[in-house]
Amino acid sequence: MAPRRRFAELLVLVAALAARVQADDAVPVPDCPSSTAAAAGQPTPNNVRLVTGSPYSAFGVSQTITTLPDGHRIMRQNTIRQWRDSDGRTRSEYSLSSIGGLRPLELNTTVTVIDDPETRERYVLQSANRVAVTMPIAPCRVNAGLEPDLSVGPPRPAGLSMNLTQPVKLGERKVNGETAAGSRVEATIPAGAIGNEKPINMSAEQWYGKELQVVVEATYRDPRTGETRYKLGDIHRTEPDARLFRVPDNYTRTPAPAPARKRR
Repeated sequence: MAPRRRFAELLVLVAALAARVQADDAVPVPDCPSSTAAAAGQPTPNNVRLVTGSPYSAFGVSQTITTLPDGHRIMRQNTIRQWRDSDGRTRSEYSLSSIGGLRPLELNTTVTVIDDPETRERYVLQSANRVAVTMPIAPCRVNAGLEPDLSVGPPRPAGLSMNLTQPVKLGERKVNGETAAGSRVEATIPAGAIGNEKPINMSAEQWYGKELQVVVEATYRDPRTGETRYKLGDIHRTEPDARLFRVPDNYTRTPAPAPARKRR
């Protein structure tokens, strides 16, 4: 895979995964668009969810198990170390073995992302060449637990047609000491949308930490890729070191490459 295409894939993944950020309270912050609307392919800006006054650090593990027709199973694991300070800045360090899909992309790399609400920019740090790739973010507010945060699930192609059910509330339970509200949605890709003869049924179940305002446990089921389970642990509610949210002085900042135009 060409380096430019590989990097573009990483930027798409980062945009899909990084859905936790705050914003400067001095600047008006709009409500977040519906997660189900975004998942259904309706156009939205590069929204990131706003949470303030709730610092933490934690470690998340995502495991995807794909079962082959002969019964063999393939397991892929990605991890994320994340921090958020009281001012709303976030840092996420993704250790990626692969991106699941019809043609899994093997990565075996680490991506560090800093979201800064004051500058309204995201910085993707490349330690090998000391570069911080920048891209704009649009902070927005959301009422915790209203619906699943589909933006943190497995990446989906932009514009993919899907029929989604209304979220079903699953009540509350404790997850690693955090009170979490559960919800579930079902999704269907209609027959013929991607060359499929029959409809493809998927589901997303999430448990949303009411105080942390992040997903603390989730299960995604998609017959094309298998079952993905995510869980957040090692949660600490102390203020992180402010240096974690700064781009190192010896890094060069450069704008993200423009997305390639589709051929007509």
